[in-house]
Amino acid sequence: MKQIKSIILLLTSSILLVSFNYTNSSEHDSMITRHDKEDAEFIELAKRFEKYICHLNLPDCEGTIIADEWAITAAHCAVGIAEKFEAGLKHFVIINDTEIEVDKVIMYKEWENTEEYTSMEPLNDIALVHLKTKPIGALQAKLYMKNDEVDKLIYMVGRGDKGDGLIGINGNDGKQRGATNRIEKATERWLRWTFDHPDTKTKYLTEHEGISGPGDSGGPAFIVKDDIVYLAGISSWQDTKDGPEGLYGVVENYTRVSQFIKWINDEMTGTGNTREDMLRVEAKPNAIDDRPKAIDIDLRILEQYVGEYELRGTTIKIYTEENGSKLYLFLTDQQPYELVPTGEHQFTFKISNEYKIEFKNPENGVFKKLIATQPDGIYTAVRK
Repeated sequence: MKQIKSIILLLTSSILLVSFNYTNSSEHDSMITRHDKEDAEFIELAKRFEKYICHLNLPDCEGTIIADEWAITAAHCAVGIAEKFEAGLKHFVIINDTEIEVDKVIMYKEWENTEEYTSMEPLNDIALVHLKTKPIGALQAKLYMKNDEVDKLIYMVGRGDKGDGLIGINGNDGKQRGATNRIEKATERWLRWTFDHPDTKTKYLTEHEGISGPGDSGGPAFIVKDDIVYLAGISSWQDTKDGPEGLYGVVENYTRVSQFIKWINDEMTGTGNTREDMLRVEAKPNAIDDRPKAIDIDLRILEQYVGEYELRGTTIKIYTEENGSKLYLFLTDQQPYELVPTGEHQFTFKISNEYKIEFKNPENGVFKKLIATQPDGIYTAVRK
């Protein structure tokens, strides 16, 4: 099964600036593509499917919208939401750039059974996510119900780590990419395909050949027929053949949706029998919304924070987007993180209020220091 990629903002010798962990395995998760195509082609391909995607906001993992108030994902992703519910917290996913509250997740209890996982067949890495409100402007993928998936062209979408088949994983820039492949095998629980090198010229090689990467767990494998988008698979794990992740020759394993149709429909309609092998976790009535509380600020001041700051040889880049209205923090090989204003020259990561940034020492219209606070300490970076 794929590892839901830890967010690491800064690692210099013994200093870890930020690390979130929703790790449930030792395998991998983003969109890794063939090396001989322009990256812009994969970014453009993803646009076709972006309105079907539910970003689980964990911070990693994706899902797919399949009904008015339902999304589907991998069980090893949904466990992150369940843990927040059990801790008395609310959780919000992101659909069409809008946060929508989740009030229930449903998964198989035995999805992480070690003995079953070793056999590769019986693992049920699938979960349903119930939304409190219907997302506006989203599109719903139909469930692929036939058992003829082999040889079908599939489209994968995600915004996890990028890379290509020659170098493997190569960081994260936060951009959504699409890739294609062709299903080679369908078992009781899995759909499988290989990341083929362009020189192999096999019948399975596709124009935009790729696989999912760290951060893409739970994301879709779509089959498109007569312009209708069907969900055939859910990103689960990668067989690396004892080598590095993301290189040509690795084999993807996606949960086979067609084998769970009755379960999905029963759970969404509430018509199924109560089963002990199901884990249903709901948000508590008094759940706390722990999202950062943003304050209004003069957007003109954001430019005073923009620049590069150094901490023990590592550069932290601060920049704005959307006509200077949003502030972001970026490190090489990591995805950009949006900063939410919470006080005078103070910001919190949008994805978690446990990690804070404060700018100090204004001089000649810019700030000279960046103070990063996290649970294990406080670190100071200086403008370059």
